[in-house]
Amino acid sequence: MGRPVYLGKAYVNWCEKCNVPLIGDSCAIHGKEGVFRLNITPPGDLRFAFEKDIEFIRSVFGEHYGVDVGELFDGKVVLLNKTPGEDDVYEIILDGYVFGWVRFDPLELRWKPGLKVEGAVALWKRFGKSMRKWVIIDNGAVEPILNGSNLLPVGIIEAEPSIRRNDDVILVSEDGEVIATGIAKKDYEGLAKGERGTGVKVRRQRNVHYREGRKATMEDVLRANSAELERKVEEARRFMRRVSEKHNLPVAVAFSGGKDSLAVLGLALEEFGGDFTVFFNNTGIEFPETLEYVEELRKELEPKGVKFIVADAGDAFWRAIHVFSPPGRDYRWCCKVTKLGPITLAIKENYPSGVLMFVGQRKYESIKRFKQPRVWKNPWVPNETGASPIFHWRALEVWLYIFSRGLPYNPLYEDRLDRIGCFLCPSSSLAEIYTLKEEKPELWEKWERELRVWQRRFGMPEEWITYGFWRWKELSRGEKALARELGVEVPEKRSWEPVKYSIEETDEGFAVRFNTVVNLKRIREVASILGEVEEGENYIRASDVTFKPDGAYTDDPEEAIQAYYLVKRAYECVGCGVCVGKCPEGALSIDPRSRKIVVNYDSCIHCGECMEVCPLLKIKNPEEGSQL
Repeated sequence: MGRPVYLGKAYVNWCEKCNVPLIGDSCAIHGKEGVFRLNITPPGDLRFAFEKDIEFIRSVFGEHYGVDVGELFDGKVVLLNKTPGEDDVYEIILDGYVFGWVRFDPLELRWKPGLKVEGAVALWKRFGKSMRKWVIIDNGAVEPILNGSNLLPVGIIEAEPSIRRNDDVILVSEDGEVIATGIAKKDYEGLAKGERGTGVKVRRQRNVHYREGRKATMEDVLRANSAELERKVEEARRFMRRVSEKHNLPVAVAFSGGKDSLAVLGLALEEFGGDFTVFFNNTGIEFPETLEYVEELRKELEPKGVKFIVADAGDAFWRAIHVFSPPGRDYRWCCKVTKLGPITLAIKENYPSGVLMFVGQRKYESIKRFKQPRVWKNPWVPNETGASPIFHWRALEVWLYIFSRGLPYNPLYEDRLDRIGCFLCPSSSLAEIYTLKEEKPELWEKWERELRVWQRRFGMPEEWITYGFWRWKELSRGEKALARELGVEVPEKRSWEPVKYSIEETDEGFAVRFNTVVNLKRIREVASILGEVEEGENYIRASDVTFKPDGAYTDDPEEAIQAYYLVKRAYECVGCGVCVGKCPEGALSIDPRSRKIVVNYDSCIHCGECMEVCPLLKIKNPEEGSQL
């Protein structure tokens, strides 16, 4: 398991009387009486389990333990806490204790369950020996185990026959008391025959707090949290009011279709009425359900005065992939092409003097966001000031706000999809990929067809797709270890460069050679970026660089690199628009036919700012420029 990430609270308060979680330290009904703190694994970004989540948990536990844990969950409030691990791990919380977890095994590509002692107690009390994966131990082994020892087979009285090596098991004393949980290090036969060596590796758990609580509904949760929730809502609205007054800019909400941006949209409706704009970025790789959901919201809110602007990337992703190759966690060109470019253009067109954009960023989402200020200027979108009203909220508070206001949320959340964004996001875990395959097979098949093209092109093994190695341009340490465990050879780094170059030093200076003929007609459309342009027969000169069909020539090695950059931008441009939005003189535009940039010579001042933001240069060639 990865190291815990502390981004805020690593606990949740619980009202024993209501049997519900609390976002504050007291219950709106019972005050602090019966309120206790439950420690959870950091970062502690809890959410409520939906019906399909419960069905899924029942299925995973049922397959392993042979019983229906749904009997324990029925009528209870169940929380899920996503925790660090090799892949996705979710703690399961009910009745004010951690019941156990479900973990996606990246080697076996399947979900596995595990129990805390409290969960084992609950199952044993309900099902006893009719469940699977139990071991009855001699009373003489109880104290050593409680003191930190593993279980040796000699201490086993009886074991359930379905146990296999590496199974999660529960240890029960001969008096019928659950003592611990652990991992079987031998099959049933080895345990039953008393083979030498460790029988069960026991998990260490210092404290056990099992309890059985009353049934509770979401209405009970909302009542118990009503006072604290309204305090948080008022603080968020006060923040929005203060920031909007300070910056005196048109107000907008960045809406992705996810829960966080929905909460911000709801807060904006409460604070500003309908006097603001909603920006939705259609990346072209959204879930169809998200597009339908956003359209329904538009129909509902536009009559109330809310303006909707769609920054539409169209087919930019599918055009750009031929230039960039598949995106990766360390190669996030997709965000710049399908998000940054379109939203920059949309803001520049609609709010050239600037806009205050309220967004649903929260510190619990990542280390990067945890370190980000609550109000910021986006260096890549010059006309945008960003601010996050729910920066300090956990997912639990977001959902309580949504439920309390009856806001219509994206139906994808009820399909076990935690990530509501681009369906093929390389930041997806393996678990999320396999959930996508299960819940939305037609979308995964579309992406898999594209991946197979690149698998063949790169000469990758089948595991490049099945184990998600495509999500890295350069394999991480964890991915290298996974490849070794699988016994497959996956190249540590992949690269794809349609335009290749070399620089030769000659008697006259430096010659830049390309793997293609230099198209002077296309170079003319962008040459002004480098400097004043001079045209002659079969050449174009920009600043100190002369372009000819067979290459580019200059006296300066730095200018030779700039020549390569210009040719690369001219040929590989995917029309993302990032540079168009950044240009201080408005000299750049996207040709509607070719979908590539062109330069207005009368406006261009050769400042080079467009070079500084182009994803082709800053992401594709990080060794020659800084990462965005």
